[in-house]
Amino acid sequence: MKQIGIIGVGHLGSALISGLLKSQYLEPNNLFISGGASNKAQKLAQQLDCHFCADNSELASKVDILILAVIPQILPNVLEQVKLSIKADTIIISVASSFTLEQFYQHLPPHTPIVRAIPNIPSSVCQGMTAITPSAQVKSAQLELVKQLFLAIGKIILIEEKKLEISGTVAGCSPAYVALFTEALADAGVLAGLSRDEAYLLSKQAVLGAASVLLEQDMLPAQLKDSVSSPGGTTIRGIAQLEKFGLRNAVIEAVKASAKVKD
Repeated sequence: MKQIGIIGVGHLGSALISGLLKSQYLEPNNLFISGGASNKAQKLAQQLDCHFCADNSELASKVDILILAVIPQILPNVLEQVKLSIKADTIIISVASSFTLEQFYQHLPPHTPIVRAIPNIPSSVCQGMTAITPSAQVKSAQLELVKQLFLAIGKIILIEEKKLEISGTVAGCSPAYVALFTEALADAGVLAGLSRDEAYLLSKQAVLGAASVLLEQDMLPAQLKDSVSSPGGTTIRGIAQLEKFGLRNAVIEAVKASAKVKD
């Protein structure tokens, strides 16, 4: 099994670790982690019985796949720390947004195989969505390794780098949007007399079930909507109100704002 290193154990780094271990794609003995000054990485390593490296350069020298789960602002510093320790065939995976392949090659040798991958938080329970852009230096066998890694924690899409940011926005921000919608469903249930626990269970499972049908039956959203909307029925009356109050446009504007898309 490949040795995998993860630098950065914030929300996304921790989600990747949780998912990879949960899926059994990765054994703790094959995982090396490092982090910032908070000692979170050291505590997590003790908890998971994996390897902790106090030095990023040391970690880079030990692994076959190096995942950089740090914010773009500190990536240049991290790359300077690891560039002399990376083995020639080590695959570099960055999960940072807004840091291009061109920028990576300003810090790393031109032959380095680099993959940009933007996963989301549901990766922690193996229900993630990851957009992947490999550099030209990534060989087909190396790309297959990367694909299998992210397939272990969800679904993947190979995409052009120019589309990576909006892909990351749609997949990365949407858990918060869906959580807000789910909470609104639950609030409506409580308003109508359900207990809070009853309303949360009903709304969470309903959202999960709807997404599962769309994926497993490869169904268009409009098809699912139509299939539960009887003429003059309760569902279509509710949809009419969602349209009246602008749900569709609100979601579009939310994604545009998150992605900083100009009109």
